[in-house]
Amino acid sequence: MNSVEATGKTIEDAVRSGLVQLGLTRDEADVEVLAEPKSGFLGLGSKPAQVRVTAKKEAAHVLFRQQEEAAAAQEVPVPAVEKEDSKAVIEEKEVAPAATAPETTAPAVANTPEAAPAVALADTEETKPVYTAEEAAAQAKRFLQEVLANMGLQVMIEKMIKPDKIVLHLHGKNLGILIGKHGQTLDALQYLTNLTINQSHEGRHFVMLDVENYRHRREETLKQLAVRLSGRIKKKGDKVVLEPMNGYERKIIHVALQDKEHVRTESEGQDPYRHVVIYYAE
Repeated sequence: MNSVEATGKTIEDAVRSGLVQLGLTRDEADVEVLAEPKSGFLGLGSKPAQVRVTAKKEAAHVLFRQQEEAAAAQEVPVPAVEKEDSKAVIEEKEVAPAATAPETTAPAVANTPEAAPAVALADTEETKPVYTAEEAAAQAKRFLQEVLANMGLQVMIEKMIKPDKIVLHLHGKNLGILIGKHGQTLDALQYLTNLTINQSHEGRHFVMLDVENYRHRREETLKQLAVRLSGRIKKKGDKVVLEPMNGYERKIIHVALQDKEHVRTESEGQDPYRHVVIYYAE
């Protein structure tokens, strides 16, 4: 893919979006403005800027080589995952029973009015049930099945419980609609899922949604982009402003460059326009 069409609030935003998709800097691409942005009246009838970003000849060769390497990397076999009811995957966790305390002879309690309230209080004391990851995963799955059924989508859901999060993998046909531009639709669905499963419980669990391994492919793309841009920055001593990303994707950029010499990264701006800036560091 040596050319993409991108949109943005301004022409600059649209160009930046196209450059990030191709993994190029501004001087490595040609830009054609397809449509100027329109603000409309009171927000009605507004239209985003639209541009076509095309890799220059010398940059196109680099992109082609990266695409071949990425395709080869994706051929690495993925470990098989045990399925539950042909639709779900879950890591079973057993909780060891509590150790039984040795029997002791309780001291005699005087049958007096003063002793009775203490015994009654102990009998009525209750422990609130723990909101487990398995319960959260099951609730998230039910919520998604209802939403996706209303959208007319037939989706198989695999669930994996990890120490820090619950991952739900969605598989089916024509699921690109669930991803959206740069994963924006998937992020919105993920936000609603987490809101649903955590709103009535004291314990909290984080659910990550993935469609046909999109998260992994996006992560590899961002890592390659970050490393490539860091090399460019070292040569020019300049900075690069990336497009707005969610917190998960910004973290990928920060981690990928945290050990690179003469490079530092910062997140700037306010959501939903918060973005990463890569600076040259002495």
